[in-house]
Amino acid sequence: MFLLTCLVSVPTAFHVLMSVFVLAVPDHRCAIPELDNDTYASQGPWHDELINRSIPWLSQKNMYSQCEVFVKDVTQRYWSNMTRKCDKWVYSKEIFTSTFVTEVNMVCDDISFKTYAIMAVMGGNMVGSLILGPLADVLGRKKVLLLGTIGQFASGLAVAFVHSYVPFVILKFCATFFGMGLYLASYVIGMELVGPRKRKYAGIIKECFWVLGHFLLIAIAYGLRDWRHLQIVLSIPSFLIISYFLLLKESPRWLVSRNRLQEASEIIKIAAKTNNVTMADKMANLKEIELDGIGEKVWHMMTNHVLLIRCLVIFSNWIVSSMVYYGLSLNVGNLSGDLYLNFFLSGVVELLSYILCLIFLDKAGRKLLQCLFMLTAGAACVCTLFPVLYGNKDLSWITMVLSLVGKFGSSAAFAIIYIYTVELFPTVMRNSGLGLCSVMARIGGILAPYIADIGHLISGDMAVVLPILIFGGASIFAGLLALLLPETANKMLPDTVEDAKNFGRKNNKRSFNLQPLASNSEQNGKLKPFTMDSPI
Repeated sequence: MFLLTCLVSVPTAFHVLMSVFVLAVPDHRCAIPELDNDTYASQGPWHDELINRSIPWLSQKNMYSQCEVFVKDVTQRYWSNMTRKCDKWVYSKEIFTSTFVTEVNMVCDDISFKTYAIMAVMGGNMVGSLILGPLADVLGRKKVLLLGTIGQFASGLAVAFVHSYVPFVILKFCATFFGMGLYLASYVIGMELVGPRKRKYAGIIKECFWVLGHFLLIAIAYGLRDWRHLQIVLSIPSFLIISYFLLLKESPRWLVSRNRLQEASEIIKIAAKTNNVTMADKMANLKEIELDGIGEKVWHMMTNHVLLIRCLVIFSNWIVSSMVYYGLSLNVGNLSGDLYLNFFLSGVVELLSYILCLIFLDKAGRKLLQCLFMLTAGAACVCTLFPVLYGNKDLSWITMVLSLVGKFGSSAAFAIIYIYTVELFPTVMRNSGLGLCSVMARIGGILAPYIADIGHLISGDMAVVLPILIFGGASIFAGLLALLLPETANKMLPDTVEDAKNFGRKNNKRSFNLQPLASNSEQNGKLKPFTMDSPI
C-alpha cells in the first residue's frame, strides 16, 4: 500500500517541474522585416548582411537585439539609424523544436507573462492544498486521491491542445490544483500506514520517488523537444493511477475517525494476516476505542503564545524551503551550461540530500539538521555573489556548483520540515496542520518564479546574483528560527493541544521518550487512542 502511495509522486513532479522545458525561452532575435522565410540560423552571406543592416547589434550583450529593429525608409529603401519595437521573432531550433513561449511569442514586453504562468502553476498547488487537503478529511483519502488523479490527467492532457495564453494558464493551474490534492492525500495515507519508528523512512522515501519523477522528466524531455508532445506523454501516467481505485485501501485511521470501525477492522485484519501477526479479537474489532481531543481544531494551536511562536517558525520554514527549492529548480534554465545536464545534476544532489537525511535524521535530530541544511542553502546562495561580481565567464562553473549546493540544502530542509510538521502537530489536527503548512509552502512557491525571473527586469551581473541572494538571505533567517523548535526524534508525539503545550519542556511530567508500544496497548481496560504514533 505504501509503495502505491509513493508512485503518485512521479506524475505530480512531472506537472510541477515540466515548466522548465515547456516555458523555456530559446535564443532568439527580432525577425527581419519583409522577409517571410527568416530563420535564426544563418542562410548564407546574403542573410548575414541583411541581419546586420536591419537588426541592431548589442555589443554589451554580444548579441542581436531581441526587441528592436531599424526603421526602413520606404521612399529611399534603406535602413535608418532609428529603431522601433519588433512584432515578429525567430527562435533557435538547436535545443527546442518548440516551446509554448515560442508559439505565442512570450518575449520582450510579454516576458513577464512567463512568470505569471509559473506563478499560476504554484497557485494551483496552494489552492489545491487549501481545498482538497481538508476535503480528504471529509470524503476520505482514497476518494480525493481518485478525484485528483482524474482531474490532473484531464487538465494536463488538455493543455497540449490549446493555442492561446489564457486557456494554457487556466489548465496548468487545474493540473497542479488536482495534483496537490492527489499528493497530499497519498502522503497522509502513507504516513498513517506506519508507526513511529518508520516515520523517517516513510517521509524520505516518498521524496525519493519525487526525484524519480525528476529523472524521468529529464530523460523524456531530452528525447521530446516539442512542448506539445512532451505535455501529452507526461500526462499519460496520471491515467494509469486511476487503477488505484481498485488496488488501494482507504486509510484505517480515517475510517476510525469517522466511526466506520467495521471497514477499518477488515483492513487491519488483512494487514495482520499478511504480516503473520496474531491479534486479540478486542483489538481486531477496534472495540472501546478511546480518542482524546475530539473537537479540537487547527486554530487552537494559535491560542497559546508558545504554540503560536512554534507555528510561526514552522510556517516560515515551509515558505522559505519551498521558495528556495522551487526557485533554484526553476532557475536552472538561467544558469550557464547545458540545460539538460544542469537539470540532471540538480536531481542528483536532491537524491543525495535525501540519502543523507535517512542516515542522520534520527542520530542528529530534526532541529539541528533543519537548521544546518537551511544555513547550507543560504550560505551557498550568498557566496555566488563573489564569482559573478569579481570573476569572469571562466568561473561560471563555480556559480553552478554553488547553486547545486543550495539545491542540496533546500531539498533536505524541505524533506525534513514535512516530517517535522507531522510530528509537531497534535494527532487530532495533524492532517489539517499539514494542509495549512502546505498552503504556506505554496506562498513561497508563488514567489519563487517571480524572484527567479527577476533577472529579466534588470541588467548586468546583478541579474544573475539578485535572485540567488534573496534565496540565500531568507534561508539563513529561517534556519536560525528553526532552533526555537523542540526536538521530536524518538519522542512520543502529542495527541492533544494540551500535550503540544507541554511537548519539549524539560522536567515536565508529560514529557517522555518513546517506549515500545506493545506492552502498553491497554490502559484502564480501554485501548489506547488510535493515533499516528501507534503502529497498525
